[in-house]
Parts: sequence; structure tokens; C-alpha cells
Amino acid sequence: MANLALQGNVHSSVANIQPKYFTLVLMLFSSTWLTANVAAVKMVSIFGVVFTGGFLIFPITSMLNTIIVETYGYKNARQAIWSGFTLNIIFVLFINIVNIIPPAEHWSMEQEFRSILLPSSRVISASLVSFFISDFLNSYVMAKMKLRNEGKFLYKRIIFANSLALSIDIIMFIFLAFYNTMPNSILFSLLVFAFIKKIICQALLLPVTFYLIHKLKKKENIDIYDIDTKFNPFLFDNSYDSHRPKLQLQSHVK
Repeated sequence: MANLALQGNVHSSVANIQPKYFTLVLMLFSSTWLTANVAAVKMVSIFGVVFTGGFLIFPITSMLNTIIVETYGYKNARQAIWSGFTLNIIFVLFINIVNIIPPAEHWSMEQEFRSILLPSSRVISASLVSFFISDFLNSYVMAKMKLRNEGKFLYKRIIFANSLALSIDIIMFIFLAFYNTMPNSILFSLLVFAFIKKIICQALLLPVTFYLIHKLKKKENIDIYDIDTKFNPFLFDNSYDSHRPKLQLQSHVK
């Protein structure tokens, strides 16, 4: 495979490449993020280990974020994060609007509706803020390390970026959601236990992440490098100019 992105050799067909699967991955990312927040209301027990239902889904959302930034670049990862964040905000907004409207006389599940779809606003806010920031951190570190390592050491990039982002995510969420609601010793134990569980889960998903990245790059015939990208999270530009001196799209040549 010739690494055209680093050699600067521009082939005319590269500029016409359009990602075929990005929209699908984007939808999966946004939907799993929302589903994880809803599922977090339920506490589950597997082999005696208790955690929220969202814990089973959030690692998949994090994996999809890693796949997007590694395959499609930071700009598209930024678009995905904002899309998922907006979807969650819209969900919370309209669920609360529906809750304000008086229920019909024959409606007998008002309490169930509120218990499942109206969890503590503090917990939801903590989840959105912590995951939003940690996802941007993961995307930034992945993109920068890819440039620095010239596309090599994918495992190293994933492990380092994911571990750093997970640490920030867990610390922010635990303290934003539960600080002053329980003794500090229990809070610290909860933080450590959550970190261990997430690290184990991400380690188990690492081969899957690597495999999907490899397959997507091959299917899409692209591998975006964030050369000259502005990493401001509040920009919404997701276009890549393949005609610049340093090619930002890598063509996979057999």
C-alpha cells in the first residue's frame, strides 16, 4: 500500500472520492449515544457485578468515535460529536415538554414514564458534558498522533487516546453527577471501579475496532490525515481539500 498522503503524490481520482459508509457510522454513533443515556436508568447485574445499562452501550459509542476520527478525520468526528450531542439535547427537551402536558384520563403509566424517561437532570447533564468533552479529546489526540506517527502504530494511538479520554470522562461524570450525594470514600471507590470496568471493556473491543477501521479504509479507499486542520471544536467545516500541496486523502493502492 503506497502512502500517497505522506508522499504528496496527487492522483486525479482521489479528489472525487465520496465516503459511502460515513452516514451509516454517524447514525450508529448518535443513536448508541442516545440509547446509552436512556439505558443508564436501569441498574443491571452480570455475574454479580452491578452497573448501569448504559455501561453496555457507551463502549460501542466510544469505539465508533475512534473509528470515525481514524478513518474519516477529525472534521467528520467533530460533526459526529455535535450530531450526537444535538440528538440528546432534542430528546431531553421534547421529553420534558411532553411531561409538562397533562396526561389523558385513561393513561395509567404516568409514573413509569417519568421514572424511565425523566431521570435526574444532574445525571443527564453530567453524562452529556463528560462524554462530549472526552470524545473531542479522543478525536484530537488520535488525529495529532496519526500525523506525528505518519499513520503508523494504530494500536498505540487507540490505547493512549482512549485511555486518556476514558479517564477524563469517568472523573468528570462521577464528580458532576454524584459529588456531595455520598461519602467521598464511596465516591472514590465508585470512580476506581468504573475506570477498571471501562478499561477492560475497551480492551476487549480493541481487536474489533482495529478490524473495522481496516475494513472501512479498504472499502472507502480513503484514509484522511488532518493536515492544516483547525481543531477548534466549535467550527463546522468538514471538507478536505485534496488539491493542497500535502494530500489529505490517502488512496489505498494494491
